[in-house]
Amino acid sequence: MRRTTSMAILLVFLMAAIPSQTQSKDASEIDAVRRVEQAMGDAMVADDIDKLNQIYADSFATIGSDGKLITKEALLADFESFHDKLEWFENGPMDVQIFGNVAVAQGLVKEKRIRNGKDTSGQFLWQDLLQKRNGRWVVWRSAGARVVAAGAPNAQLRDPAVVAALKQFENSIGDAMVANDIEKLSQTYAEDWATITSSGKRFTRAELLEDFKSGNHKLMSFENGPMDVQVIGDVAIVQASVTEKRIQDGKDISGQFVYMDLLKKRDGSWVVVRTIGVKMS
Repeated sequence: MRRTTSMAILLVFLMAAIPSQTQSKDASEIDAVRRVEQAMGDAMVADDIDKLNQIYADSFATIGSDGKLITKEALLADFESFHDKLEWFENGPMDVQIFGNVAVAQGLVKEKRIRNGKDTSGQFLWQDLLQKRNGRWVVWRSAGARVVAAGAPNAQLRDPAVVAALKQFENSIGDAMVANDIEKLSQTYAEDWATITSSGKRFTRAELLEDFKSGNHKLMSFENGPMDVQVIGDVAIVQASVTEKRIQDGKDISGQFVYMDLLKKRDGSWVVVRTIGVKMS
């Protein structure tokens, strides 16, 4: 929703670690995350900069559709200067999963938005990674993509064959990493793929492939947990947990992770364009 921006089993090892946790079904925590997501849109409509400052973590960062890094400071400045104006929004179905002090949320939103004097309204898929800090949920990472223009019908797909194909696609990423299949990985990740490290720096496809080519990074084994897949037209979001054995620069960084992938269908094939994730153990 309202993104001014807009690892699968990959560079989640770059993200901050938290204590190991199993998925929580605590309805109160799930509702709390949903309220944060709704409050975000309300604050943007109201140009409530103080509220947005509370919702986004100080270390918040994301990658825009142009591939540039967007920080919390830049996001707030856009609203303060009225370069970005959300006039109206309506959230669709939202999925929230809680893992201790980490939450992953994904959903669909319709919005009326003006950016730099241009109407950028439409329907979007979005994903957020939140952390609980000092007793409250804050948004730490985000990604999103337009799926249809404003006024177009909801094109959400529930075709089991499409969902199954995307789950297989995600598993094939891990298989390619275990096999150190650089050619397969180069086909899997879009040329404009990027993610953000725990230090808030942009990390590109070229850097990812070089890490595997050089042998500095090696995935020994992995096991995906249950996956949630949403597909609308040529855009899809996948979120899941994974347990893996991984070596980085000679160090064992194995553990359990939560990741979210944003995929697009280009030239008839699905590719990953954005990834966010966090290590849980």
